[in-house]
Amino acid sequence: MIIKTLEEFGLSNKEARIYLTLLKEKSCTASKLAKIAKINRTTAYLELDNLVQCGLASYVIKNSKKHFQAASPDKLIEILETKKSNINSILPELKSLHKTPEIFKTEVFEGKEGIKTFYQDILNNAEEVLAFGVTGKATEILEFEYPHFLKKFIRANIKERALANPEAKRRLKSHPRSHLKVKYLSKEYAAKVTTIIYSGKVAIQSLQKENIYVVVIKDKFLYESYKNYFEFMWKSA
Repeated sequence: MIIKTLEEFGLSNKEARIYLTLLKEKSCTASKLAKIAKINRTTAYLELDNLVQCGLASYVIKNSKKHFQAASPDKLIEILETKKSNINSILPELKSLHKTPEIFKTEVFEGKEGIKTFYQDILNNAEEVLAFGVTGKATEILEFEYPHFLKKFIRANIKERALANPEAKRRLKSHPRSHLKVKYLSKEYAAKVTTIIYSGKVAIQSLQKENIYVVVIKDKFLYESYKNYFEFMWKSA
């Protein structure tokens, strides 16, 4: 999980492995580092140079050999803040170049980042969310991000009613009942995908690990129809 998070930060797999090894070893030569991290020595030198360039490693020469050490993990936050500051400085220019996007009736978002974009759309636009076939898997797929979305969801005072699969009960424990009313479907009606109805849109969300995506359709009549289906199921559940 640490390696994956460092890769999302922007490090390559080998850079992440070397940085973690450096943190543990405190100080060592490139050849020793390559052996411990199980990386080709030539590659280790290249990756170390990259880490030095971005400020995550430094070196000192002892007995004609370079001995490397890792910078404090706090440096990662400093790098992120610098990147954020740099983006903010060019944001006005980027906005001036941005054309008003074409309004799509159907959008497809893929992977974890796509799901995060979809949840942000809910935060930006929804007052009420209706969902059936709820699996609760988002709490695992977005293990670190989901608690933050939940806090924003509550601050935005968005109400949700959910018809959930039985196995979702454990995963939905963290949701305050002030903002989530939930009824559980019988096992025979459990769904592999979740249907989410909000703000004139209907979304079909799959959170299977090998197939993460959401299809969002903006259509007034579809929205009204699915909302009616939901209300019927809610009363019947």
